Amino acid sequence: MASFAILRIEKRKLGSVTPINNHHERLKEKYKSNEDIDPERTHLNYHLVEPEGKYRQKALERIEEVGAKRRKDSVIMQDVLITASPDWIDAKSYEEQVEYFDHAFDFIANRYGRDNILSAVVHMDEAHPHMHMVFVPITPEGKLSSKILMGGPKGMEKLQDDFHEHMVRKYPDLTRGISKKITKRRHISPQMYKQAAALYEHYDQILDAINAIGMIGNAKAKEEAIELLGRYAPDLAKIQSQLDSTQEYIKVLEGRLSCSDAVIEGKNAELNAKDLALYEERSKVMQLEYKQKKLVGLLNMLPKEIQDELRQGKKPKERDVR
Repeated sequence: MASFAILRIEKRKLGSVTPINNHHERLKEKYKSNEDIDPERTHLNYHLVEPEGKYRQKALERIEEVGAKRRKDSVIMQDVLITASPDWIDAKSYEEQVEYFDHAFDFIANRYGRDNILSAVVHMDEAHPHMHMVFVPITPEGKLSSKILMGGPKGMEKLQDDFHEHMVRKYPDLTRGISKKITKRRHISPQMYKQAAALYEHYDQILDAINAIGMIGNAKAKEEAIELLGRYAPDLAKIQSQLDSTQEYIKVLEGRLSCSDAVIEGKNAELNAKDLALYEERSKVMQLEYKQKKLVGLLNMLPKEIQDELRQGKKPKERDVR
């Protein structure tokens, strides 16, 4: 199984900076929205750059310091997440993990300017070690411009290429993640995976509800079944179109795979990085397709009038199933 160096970066405007500050610097008392955080391990977190104040304040000070102009809707901070494939990073010793994040930090600092970095903190209190870095997007010419500095889609693609090139010098076993320029289209959204997984987890419960609708003389069972279907109706109604999208994406992946089944089965060990990334992406998407097909099967078991209601965005009502 391939392992990947992971870099994600998001634009942050003024209004979103404080919540990011509170999360990264562990300023909240409780983290109900993130059960992975273990407060008893928070003392293990450490900084490569410790903030000298709140992100909002220090970002504005940095912008003023370089004399850059700022609009009300300007991006004032880039929010970076750096980690690696969980199995790979978890297998490293603490000292090796520190070296990994140091090496990744050097890449961002050299590319975007050490003086622009407000904070770099490594979180050791969640499921897997990762680093959050935030910096002000100041161009070499002293302008505040995320658009110019990051370079749009092509710039982000180059960022990922350059990050991989930097990391692989020290860690040659890391593979470049699958790229949009390889697939020529967007990846399946994380939300689609989550939605299918959540519905599939309740597959048996939904199936029992569908069977209960056809029961004769059991009004209570019907009522409970309709109530349950109403709970899952909005997401279930979207599955067919999502399945179509998934299958279309699988065709794109298969069309771009240059390795044969013989290679995949291990008869030829010479898998290049692109083929390996594409194959692993296809495997993941085919698992999604399997779940979606099963859920579409549930949808097709419903009476046609209820299917129509669902596809129109309506919840099933008792009158529909009498």
